Amino acid sequence: MGNNKYVDFVDDKFFLECVREVCEVYYREKKELTVDSLKGNGLDPFKSVFDMANRGISFEQWMEEERSRQEDKTLNNKIGEFHQKLLGGVKGWTDLGVGNDTELDLKKDDDTIFMEIKNKYNTINSDSGNKVRDKLGDAARKNPKAIVYFAYIISKKNDSGEKVWKKKGRETNVRIKKIWGSKVYALVTEKEDALKKTWEALPIAINDYMKGKAEISEDDKNKLVMSFGSVLG
Repeated sequence: MGNNKYVDFVDDKFFLECVREVCEVYYREKKELTVDSLKGNGLDPFKSVFDMANRGISFEQWMEEERSRQEDKTLNNKIGEFHQKLLGGVKGWTDLGVGNDTELDLKKDDDTIFMEIKNKYNTINSDSGNKVRDKLGDAARKNPKAIVYFAYIISKKNDSGEKVWKKKGRETNVRIKKIWGSKVYALVTEKEDALKKTWEALPIAINDYMKGKAEISEDDKNKLVMSFGSVLG
């Protein structure tokens, strides 16, 4: 993969396919905006009153903002899927998809590592965190030689690390760990700069997918690097 255009741990065609699945969310045909369509995604009538009164916006403006909020949630989920699919395409790894017996996201093909992966640290709350921890515990019991991870890319402190996951109400197991930031990509790809290289490749790949219609200016690229470059290790 030495001549790859994007990253050196999956081929260009596969990387572009992962990018395409996120980009398509931005360009899906917008459904007609109705209260009923928004209610299907958990509309909060109490928040609507607070928002409209305190921010001085109309009901129509509030509905438009609510749709944007719900679309943003969909995009955040899709970016999590991007990381799962991309890392699952690395040689020696498998994207477990949906419906696997482990209910986890990734595994090393020799069954020495299993992983649940999210995009951001705050994706799960205490209750869902317990469920994830229990899934990892089950995988650890069934695979006594494996290390199992709860992985997330964006941490609260914008750092990277790895540690045993100690959780109140759950027995500590040194084979159940948390891993975050650039360490996630480094573990899977065996390349310390893989997360940063992925981020740097995205503007190129997105512009290629959009056939030259999504180019980011050099000035904006520099601002992105200044703002986020250190976060990615």
